[in-house]
Amino acid sequence: MAELDPSSRAQFRVLTALAQADGRVDSSELTALREVLGTAGAQLDQWLTERIDVDHEIAALTKEQRRALYHSAFALAHADGNASMDEVNLLRRILPDNAESSIPRQVLGEAADTLLPTRILPEADPIRRDLEINEDIIKYAVLSAVAGAMPIPVVGFVADLAVIAIQTKMVHDIGQYCGHSLDQKAIRAFMASAMGSLGLRIAVNNLARFVPGWGSVFAGGTSFVSTFALGKVAQRYFEAGKTLNESELQDLFAQHKVAGADALKGQESRIQEMEQSKAAILRTLNDDLAAGTLTRAQYEAMIAEL
Repeated sequence: MAELDPSSRAQFRVLTALAQADGRVDSSELTALREVLGTAGAQLDQWLTERIDVDHEIAALTKEQRRALYHSAFALAHADGNASMDEVNLLRRILPDNAESSIPRQVLGEAADTLLPTRILPEADPIRRDLEINEDIIKYAVLSAVAGAMPIPVVGFVADLAVIAIQTKMVHDIGQYCGHSLDQKAIRAFMASAMGSLGLRIAVNNLARFVPGWGSVFAGGTSFVSTFALGKVAQRYFEAGKTLNESELQDLFAQHKVAGADALKGQESRIQEMEQSKAAILRTLNDDLAAGTLTRAQYEAMIAEL
């Protein structure tokens, strides 16, 4: 990644201060920051030794930049399910308007009780089942890349919510191929076990959107890779009769992320085709959700139908 521009640098310095706000530096928060900063990650080590003037950094940002920073900081602070008082106070310094927490709370909260469409009959033939599942994994990974890469100037969370809905539908379908049926709550629990904190995953992509010209590419690529890896893990999980534990799921997810990065290289043309056919629909759904004209349940149901 190229050198950070001044506004991006200010945003990342505030988030570094957030990681230190409760008196300890959480390794998962630092991992999220390092993943996005890439080659600029050396700056993070320097910032950790400094006393960051948060108000000075915030003053350098426009209102829209502060709003985007607030959403990402909210996800980072709530990644472990419980923000400390120091983290909450820092969030209020970024953006005092409590109403801004409504969208991130909606994304990070309990899954809506959405009816997932389609009924797939179990496939007893393992060869045919593998073919069907593998095709579905690529299809959903490609759609996730399109959804994740879509720039949302005001509410980046909405793009991440689309990816989560796509991944939920994929796990649901893979389970049905293997003769298993899970409700939304069980699917989200499985996803958290395999991929880790929802808040951190959202924070990583939202952080990347701070970097003009690079963030959308990063978010699209990570969305493809995570969806691909999740699909492979789900296949193993269901074929093993749902007996794999959390440690086994996480190990498998890490392994398949490598394969997902390789698979991404061969899917550029398919991603472009999907973008041409689905981007306009996704954009409309995202705008409607952000505007409040769609509920989360309605939004997720419509994403699942794509």
